[in-house]
Amino acid sequence: MRKNILRKFASIVIVFILNISLPLKVSAYSSELNRANSTISRTECSQDVRMQDDFYTAINKEWLSSTKLQSGYVSYGTFEEVCGRVNEGILNIIKDIQVNKDKYDKNSDELKILNLYNNYLDMKQRNELGVKPIEKYINKIDEINSVEDLKNIINDVEFSYFQSLVNLGVGPDYKDSSTNVLYISSSNLGLGNSHYYKESGDKNHEIKQVYLEYLTRLYTLYGENQEDSKANAEVFYNIESNIAEKIPSYEEEAKDQNRIQKSYNVYNIKSLEKLAPNIKFSELLSNLGISNNTKIIVENPEELKLVNSYMIDDNLNNMKVFLKTSILLNTDSFLTSKHREASDGLRKAFYGVESTELSEGSGVRFVSNQLNELISKLYVDKHFDQESKKDVENIAKEIIENFENRIQNISWMSKQTKEKALSKLESVTVKIGYPDEWNDYSDIEIKSYDEDGSLIENVMNIYVSQIGKQFLKLNKPVNKNEWNMGACTVNAYYNALNNEIVFPAGILQPPFYDKNAKKEKNLGGIGVVIGHELTHAFDNTGAQFDETGKLKRWWNDTDYKEFTNRSKKVVDYYSKIEMSDGKFVNGFLTVGENISDLGGIACVLDVAKKAENPNLKDLFENYATIWREVSTKEIREYLLSNDPHAPKKVRVNAVLSQFEEFYKTYDIKEGDKMYVNPEDRVGIW
Repeated sequence: MRKNILRKFASIVIVFILNISLPLKVSAYSSELNRANSTISRTECSQDVRMQDDFYTAINKEWLSSTKLQSGYVSYGTFEEVCGRVNEGILNIIKDIQVNKDKYDKNSDELKILNLYNNYLDMKQRNELGVKPIEKYINKIDEINSVEDLKNIINDVEFSYFQSLVNLGVGPDYKDSSTNVLYISSSNLGLGNSHYYKESGDKNHEIKQVYLEYLTRLYTLYGENQEDSKANAEVFYNIESNIAEKIPSYEEEAKDQNRIQKSYNVYNIKSLEKLAPNIKFSELLSNLGISNNTKIIVENPEELKLVNSYMIDDNLNNMKVFLKTSILLNTDSFLTSKHREASDGLRKAFYGVESTELSEGSGVRFVSNQLNELISKLYVDKHFDQESKKDVENIAKEIIENFENRIQNISWMSKQTKEKALSKLESVTVKIGYPDEWNDYSDIEIKSYDEDGSLIENVMNIYVSQIGKQFLKLNKPVNKNEWNMGACTVNAYYNALNNEIVFPAGILQPPFYDKNAKKEKNLGGIGVVIGHELTHAFDNTGAQFDETGKLKRWWNDTDYKEFTNRSKKVVDYYSKIEMSDGKFVNGFLTVGENISDLGGIACVLDVAKKAENPNLKDLFENYATIWREVSTKEIREYLLSNDPHAPKKVRVNAVLSQFEEFYKTYDIKEGDKMYVNPEDRVGIW
């Protein structure tokens, strides 16, 4: 619901993450498995389910039957379980800093972490401060008397944290990925997916109403009367709705095969001023130290023209309301306990839960989100070993070599395209554990309450520092050594612009990886994860980038047409999968991840079969284990519309049923529910 500390348009489009991470504000998980005193019912699971009919449930039936969600939490599974262990390790590090805080220099990384952690959890201080930490920003809006004043606010670097209309970011140029360029992405929407504004229906109507109630409540908490608060909420929502009409929904974007090319619209400052003269881009970019000859990529020119049309005298009051609402919307979880409760209705509608009390675990997650690299550095020093790093590097090397063999043996691809594909594969960079160099945070000041600091002030200090460092990269060579994810994160990704696969230390632990486990079991965990991210280089989006990370057609026309047809078969197959509540998987939205899930299993099966008498049961059953999860009905419905990944159960059953080795291992025959006719099976790599 809230934008990240720094939104980089390039990252959104071309970084493919293994598992979705919900917004921090509305997502939480326990640091330990709660099996009692739950107010949310467990997943029903028949104890006599057969592997041949529902492999996911059969393997996980004991866990699914006994695992319950703690009240206030949306989901719990293997990812959350491992996150809990990581967070416990981080919590112990923070507690150790607390005990030994007198040993650290005032500007040390350790005290920055401790001060921010204490800032967040000290609700007594936050309640006493009330809305005071945001008054200076609200006052700036109240002092706007002209369009010129409005433009000055839009052009203020610090204020860019709040305003969602003009989103600037720095990232590799799609068509020259060795150099960083400036991107202007679409406006951020409070509800995220434009689908919620554009499409009617009972659910979307309910979401609209609770969203308006939420926005109204934010105004009353700031001291406005009920009538004015409600009117302001309506003004804000109506502007967002108009903007949403110009922004494709996640599904619309997924269905558009030319979406990346359409988002690559080249401007300079002069042509940008012509496109949107009311925004005063020359002044905005000058404030950021950006020169006139800078290349600028605009994602959505039509949407930017609409934003430009709002910057007029007749619309001044509405824009003041919009900006004031944006401040309230982006700071509510940093203020009082009543502010935290304000979004309960929205959280309930989207996720089926209400807010929970602040806890050590939520404090850890908050600090990890804001100061991820500092936390990661301390975590890696204490909890990650070189032996694991080298072992996983060797697993990755073997999987890449196997993928090379699979490409060479593909029957539908010409020799010319194969050579290009192999060149791309050979150029893939593998990053394991943690970056070679850590970024410097010495310029960021994080004050405790005793030092007259506040949570919002510290968050803003982090933001201003980070965005400043981003803009220093503009027009300079891309640093290929940087990571897009913290080392303590339980996840993984493929970055098409760097042509790299990345596996942080956080995910390199059981059941994903265990240095003492048998090879087949690790192949069913981290091996599949590696194969999945590697396949992203050749999914429907990754396949549009060459070995250097450049957006370029490297296929011949016949091969690309065949690839597209095979991708469509994956779309069609998944679109017919019906969930238990009668809803269907969105094959268009999930196609890239589905192609990569299928490729991941294909890769590791080949590797496992090279061993003498391989135990494929270990591989298949660990694969089912890493995707186990219990969740609320509402979050499952939300993810069907917003998550580019298929539901967890589908990522097991729909994938494994495509492979003959799976049929042989468990004696699956026609008539079993896991059985898929050979001619109906899908897969590309």
